[in-house]
Amino acid sequence: MRSASKVLNSLSVKVIGVSRDSVAAQRAFSDKFSLNFPLLSDEEGRVCDAFHVLHPRGRPSRETFLFRGTTLYDHDRAPNPGQQAAQVLRVIADAP
Repeated sequence: MRSASKVLNSLSVKVIGVSRDSVAAQRAFSDKFSLNFPLLSDEEGRVCDAFHVLHPRGRPSRETFLFRGTTLYDHDRAPNPGQQAAQVLRVIADAP
């Protein structure tokens, strides 16, 4: 997602990462990988629960949610990290 940020930004796509890690752990991760999008700390799992993201052993599964305004129009329960940005771009291109 980081590598595709220019294209995503040009399409007004906002990327937000959510993890059960602490704010400090997320900051270290973001700094280590030079992320150019915000990370939300969901230590108690409330966001995961609200979106029905499974988090066995405290680790949420990787999922992608695409919204237009407040409407969810795509949900990928098992995105491939190496293909995730390309998949998002395909879904956006095919969206009505």
